[in-house]
Amino acid sequence: MAEKVNQKEEPLPATNPSDQSPGEKKGTRREIPGNLPYTPTHGRLSEALKSLVEAERPQQFNESFLDSVLKIRGGSARPIPPLLKRMGLLNSDNSPTELYSKFKSGSTRSEAALVALKNGFSEIFRRNEYAHRLPDDRIKELIIEITGLHKSDPIVGAIFGTFNAFNEFARSAKEIKPQDPVREQTAKPDDQVRTESKSLRDSPEFNLVTTINFVLPETTDVQVYNAIFRSIRENLFS
Repeated sequence: MAEKVNQKEEPLPATNPSDQSPGEKKGTRREIPGNLPYTPTHGRLSEALKSLVEAERPQQFNESFLDSVLKIRGGSARPIPPLLKRMGLLNSDNSPTELYSKFKSGSTRSEAALVALKNGFSEIFRRNEYAHRLPDDRIKELIIEITGLHKSDPIVGAIFGTFNAFNEFARSAKEIKPQDPVREQTAKPDDQVRTESKSLRDSPEFNLVTTINFVLPETTDVQVYNAIFRSIRENLFS
């Protein structure tokens, strides 16, 4: 499922003092290498993802929808729409995408969640294409490698929590295996095989070689052999 969403990224609002560096103005975000999305209120994000599965598809996935339908209110709700845009679930006008609809469907939810993870955390998947199956410690190690942050930095936990909110649904996603190219080239429908066989038989260049073995009786009478070979000539080579 290759459903990549290219759109202008919106900065995710900071909702926690630990999301800022000393001297920065309130509401600005730290520049973190790797461009990995996160929200310190990833617990609320997880709640929103679980709730939107059961809720009706909105015209606009905005704070009003979060408040009235999903019952997620206040500052913890603000980062969610921009984050869902980043993951490919919402368009730039906050309207749900096709990926949003696939996430709502039980039959395609895990695959849609995996696509969303790859949209938002492409650098992690560039380093390990099966990142959604890694243990938690290894995912955190990748986050630290990419960002250069210390493992105790709150941002590491926020990135991991955001990743894990989607990965709760993506772990069971089935990988789409490409068809065997050799099988693709050699396998033919039965009708095609029969047609090709008939064409080959009807071809003037078609030759069939048959080997026939004869067991001759033991005898000293030459007339017996003459009779046998005369019969073969008359019946097989006429």
